[in-house]
Amino acid sequence: MKKVINWLIAVLSMAIAMLLAFGTNASGLWIFIVMVFSLLHIVMAVKREVVPMGRKTAGGTVNRSVLPSTALTELVLLGEENDRLASWNIYGKNGIVIGRDVGENHVTVNLENSTYASMIDVEHAVLNYSGDSWYIEDISERNGVSIQKQDGRKYKLAYGKPCKLEKGDIICVALTRLQIL
Repeated sequence: MKKVINWLIAVLSMAIAMLLAFGTNASGLWIFIVMVFSLLHIVMAVKREVVPMGRKTAGGTVNRSVLPSTALTELVLLGEENDRLASWNIYGKNGIVIGRDVGENHVTVNLENSTYASMIDVEHAVLNYSGDSWYIEDISERNGVSIQKQDGRKYKLAYGKPCKLEKGDIICVALTRLQIL
């Protein structure tokens, strides 16, 4: 919708500039100002349509073809058979709160409707992006967080101690499993 409005403003500005130039006795300065305004608006409208490498498009999807293979872009809720139940785009974010949205708080990854929701705190874990890496931190007072690495090793996080995440790691929030891709 914004794109359409930007183009309409640009076209209307150009039309006004043409009317001023050919239909009135307006001074050259006003014509010049309106022309510059309309050209700037056209340039900005075109610039907004170009998707920078690895950035979100207007629809919210990520242009993955230009991302490094190690870039973490998605958090996936896994079912009992490792099937994908839900996913969250994490690309371009700095911090993510995992928990249950009970109305008085706002979490990025809402596990309220997951199988083991009763074991998940309102704010259970935090993912933070720093120095080109994602880190997870357990902020839960009960049921904890653990990480299962690609080689099968599993680590229980100490409360308040961040752990670096790698592509494919499985995050266990209580008994709920999330995979970072």
